[in-house]
Amino acid sequence: MEVPWRKVHSWYCTACGRCCNEYLVPLRAYEYLRLKWTGFVEERFGKFYIKKINGKCPFQVGRLCMLQGELKPIACKLYPFKIRRKGDEKAEFEYKGERFYVYVDVFCPNVVLGKPSESLKRMIVEAIQIHLGERKDIESITCRKAFNVKNKAIT
Repeated sequence: MEVPWRKVHSWYCTACGRCCNEYLVPLRAYEYLRLKWTGFVEERFGKFYIKKINGKCPFQVGRLCMLQGELKPIACKLYPFKIRRKGDEKAEFEYKGERFYVYVDVFCPNVVLGKPSESLKRMIVEAIQIHLGERKDIESITCRKAFNVKNKAIT
């Protein structure tokens, strides 16, 4: 269930993997082209997704994602935030004079409801910047853990 950002106090990612396994990850066309060599992408009704293998994301190793940087899909970078051009007044967020409607998926166990914190507002700005393609790097949204070359988790 999604709620307007104004009802959310805070959020942080612990790499629990619930979103990776429960949701079908949509891909933009360029993301599909970047990942199709893996064999783990599929097309359904003209849209592209990461293919689930036995109900799980094939890029998830333990609780961490092998896809980092440019390879990580925008949907994964933004989760649990959903950014839209239309929506409820309570979801409205202004960025550079433009209106966006930001929702947070409370399926994530680390979403804390309440009065929005300043750190949540900074996360929303980062999410909008990623959504718009203004930035590629992630500072505060999604888990900061990654893999080294030997596929061992590092922080």
